[in-house]
Formats: sequence, C-alpha cells, structure tokens
Amino acid sequence: MAIDWERKRELEDFLYREAHILDEHRLDDWLDLFTDDVEYLVPLREYTQGEVEPAGHPVIRDDKAMLTARVRKDATGFSHVETPVSMTCHLISNVVVEETPTPDEVDVLSAFTVRQARKLRDEAWWAGRRRDRMRRVDGGWKIARREVHLDATVLPRGIAIFF
Repeated sequence: MAIDWERKRELEDFLYREAHILDEHRLDDWLDLFTDDVEYLVPLREYTQGEVEPAGHPVIRDDKAMLTARVRKDATGFSHVETPVSMTCHLISNVVVEETPTPDEVDVLSAFTVRQARKLRDEAWWAGRRRDRMRRVDGGWKIARREVHLDATVLPRGIAIFF
C-alpha cells in the first residue's frame, strides 16, 4: 500500500520538530518522542570490500532507560564534554516513508547534517542517514527504533549529542 501525502507530511513535520527540540536542548521533550521499548542504535561503520559485517559492537546501543540516563547526566553539569552545552543545528532531508507489515508502524528514512559548535573555535560536522521505525501511539507518532549511520569511519570527536 502506498503512503499518502498527508501521512508523509505528518512524519516529515515530526522529524523537523524533533530537530528544533534537539537544537533548543529540550531533552525531556525529546525523550517523550520515543516509545518505552525504543532501541537507539549507532552501528560501527567500516568500509571493506564485499559484504562484511562490521567487527565489534555498535558505537551506541541504548534503550529508553539508557537514553534517559544520558540526558540526566548532561543535566547535572558534571558532564564536562557538554560544559558549556554545544550549539547545534540539525538539518533533516531526503525523507522517504515506507510501509511495514505492522499496520500502526512505518519506516522513515532520512539524511541529516549536524553542526556542533563548542568553546570558541571548536566545531564538528556530522552527516549520515537514519532509519526510524515510527509507531502510531494515542493518535500521534513515536520513534520505536532509530538506527543512525554516520558517514565517517573516523569520528571527529566523541559523541556527546543526539542524532
């Protein structure tokens, strides 16, 4: 079944609003965008010849409790990597919505670029793609699974922001 334009627009708007929430550091509001059983995954990327699974563990594999712990840690002021808080600008594009076998879920693919600036001239650029499993919950959408594929084999810095 094809995705109708109204649903696609609704999901795009969700992603754009999420970007603003992240850039405004409203992280409790951001946590509310996820289901209680969410999986947030940033796999390790390696460029090899052929179809080879990456070695080792993902860079990040969090559930809702771990995402909440990361947000709470930053709120303490003792997270030195985020003191002062980074200025970010999340740009979302190339949104594609795909049906899934589950009636109240869709997959949403998107591309992103994030500029992260901290302390004088310290900045990093992040680019990549996301695959989100979105679930209809109480008449609205929530993220049930997010897989972030960073377009980098060497990270520009430790990951202290959310994508």
